[in-house]
Amino acid sequence: MNILAIDTSGVTASVALLHDETVLAEMFLNLGRNHSEILLPSIDHLLIAAGLELTAIDVFACTVGPGSFTGIRIGVGTVKGLALAVNRPIVGLSALEVLAMNAMGFQRKICPLIDARREQVYAGLYADNGSETLMNIIPEQLIKANDFLELIAGETVFIGTGAVKYRDIIQRRLAGKAYFVVDHLHQVHASAVGVLAGRKALAGELTDAVKLIPLYLRRSEAEEKMDRQC
Repeated sequence: MNILAIDTSGVTASVALLHDETVLAEMFLNLGRNHSEILLPSIDHLLIAAGLELTAIDVFACTVGPGSFTGIRIGVGTVKGLALAVNRPIVGLSALEVLAMNAMGFQRKICPLIDARREQVYAGLYADNGSETLMNIIPEQLIKANDFLELIAGETVFIGTGAVKYRDIIQRRLAGKAYFVVDHLHQVHASAVGVLAGRKALAGELTDAVKLIPLYLRRSEAEEKMDRQC
């Protein structure tokens, strides 16, 4: 199964090509440029490097959020267009679940935190039981960082931009029981998107391009501003 996977849920962007769970090629970009400028050229570059046509892709995969409103729209829109062009299914994934994949192997609880500003984080809690899948313990939500930490006890691995931002608070709250991944794993990588998407595809968890929708968890600033004006 050939998988084209992308992530544009944060400030970084990444694209990966996989055959089953083997990563054939991957690009990770942290250039501060708009995702709309670099996403399609990156996909073209990887397909050319791998010697594949778009029609060779069996499954498309992308993160659908939570994260950057603009980035998510660009990623979801791009994948929908490509999948429609070649009539292929899509696997849409939570950025938090994919992020948690970066910490698998510790066999501890995993807490992915994405900085949502305003002292808030997009957060969830997962259990790594030593299998190929993670079990969700606390549903994904938008919440004050301090409030979410009140829900956590015991040894936990923290990962993501929120974990970096609130590291000192986390260490005080879970003294001696908080662990952190190395720096480069705090970002979502398209290779992890592809691996998880492949497993979900084999389990039949597929959708068509028309039904794929973003997962924002928060209303946009424009919507909130409109409410304040009413």
